[in-house]
Amino acid sequence: MTFLHVYRTPGISNAKKYALLHEAQQHISPSIGNIETEACYNIQIDSPLSAEQQDRLSWLLRETFEPHQFAKQSFLTGNGTLLEVGPRMNFTTAWSTNATAICQACGLSQVKRIERSFRYLLKADLSYAQKDAFLALVHDRMTECPYPEPLTTFETGIQPESVFSIPILEEGRFALERINKKMGLSFDDWDLNYYTDLFLNKIKRNPTNVECF
Repeated sequence: MTFLHVYRTPGISNAKKYALLHEAQQHISPSIGNIETEACYNIQIDSPLSAEQQDRLSWLLRETFEPHQFAKQSFLTGNGTLLEVGPRMNFTTAWSTNATAICQACGLSQVKRIERSFRYLLKADLSYAQKDAFLALVHDRMTECPYPEPLTTFETGIQPESVFSIPILEEGRFALERINKKMGLSFDDWDLNYYTDLFLNKIKRNPTNVECF
């Protein structure tokens, strides 16, 4: 497998950029002079693309009539703080599924997965806490994460936890309370009572950790 990166600027609209800049200056640091953005397409292929196929892939990803805003090298250069966020690697996004299907329908069968990340160059030197505060503004922690370095693989190296049963039939609500704390499910009293009753009295079986999640 080979990993490719191509870039398109800007990553977000000017309206969103200036709104983000204002929020960052207000809540993170007034020293942030500007924010430059770009989208990065992280592309996994299983064999080399011909020159014609590379041109076809570029045509598909450009999306605009401004080819000078699309390149194999990053547009974000100069001093400042560079941050990148994108999808978590443990699942394939709907955007990726569509983009990959389009590529393969256009004769680019080598393309196995594409994910899009967004990069931000803040014209300021920020502390670790300020970086974390900015990252919180630009990504959804449930489905996305920061990329400390450019991606080189979609593999996470994480082995999924095995499926196991929660012993509600044997221990009642206490078993659900325990898994609620362990997995951080944020069940309140209503949830705990409802699901205990559901499995104990109606379904009459133990739920799995996957079902609870």
